[in-house]
Amino acid sequence: MDRTTSVLDALTTRVKQRVLSATLLHPERSWYLHELARHLSIPASSVQHELRIFASAGVLTRRVDGNRVYYQADQRSPIFRALSEVLRKTSGLADVVRDALKPLAVKLDVAFIYGSVAAGEERASSDVDLMIIGRAPLSEIAGVLRGAEDEVGRNINPTVYTTQEFLKKTKTGHHFLTSVLEKELLFVYGTADNLAKLAGRSDGEAAQNEPIRAARSSRRRRAGSAGREDS
Repeated sequence: MDRTTSVLDALTTRVKQRVLSATLLHPERSWYLHELARHLSIPASSVQHELRIFASAGVLTRRVDGNRVYYQADQRSPIFRALSEVLRKTSGLADVVRDALKPLAVKLDVAFIYGSVAAGEERASSDVDLMIIGRAPLSEIAGVLRGAEDEVGRNINPTVYTTQEFLKKTKTGHHFLTSVLEKELLFVYGTADNLAKLAGRSDGEAAQNEPIRAARSSRRRRAGSAGREDS
């Protein structure tokens, strides 16, 4: 789980990553130069250089309003969704949350983002829903996440379970957990295999852990029932 270099660090500069994250992961928002520079704590000259490059490449739109020039994500760009997805899984969100949680790493078993943000369906008002399984108390988790909230520009709502609580709830078919686990998950600490092992599955069945498999089976049954009703 510990990495010295993120995926995007190997491909491009951190300034480019941060400019893209602020714009593409908040496509509803337009930024003028000094506003974005203050938000990112980066010199305006560096931000201006990147904004011009991305606008000329068709990734951002450029709009002049009085003496200000505004930049905004161009959602019509053929690579908008692909870039947003990469940023969401790396430097724009997942890496930020992962770095914030590092002081508590020894107390974490698995942590993942779920809900609209993980699925790429977020709105301007959407929070980041984060589930953490381990020994870290909510008070400590909330404390280390404050800086991450400022960086990603969204509130982060952690839901915390001990391993025992998680196991008990998944075995009893807890409605909330079942609904979470049947949707797309963006892992911050651990993987689907680690999540499976927490639920008591063997190594050979790890990728098809019980709570996720049960949720998917339920979804297939509902779809089958709907098909029979339509026929």
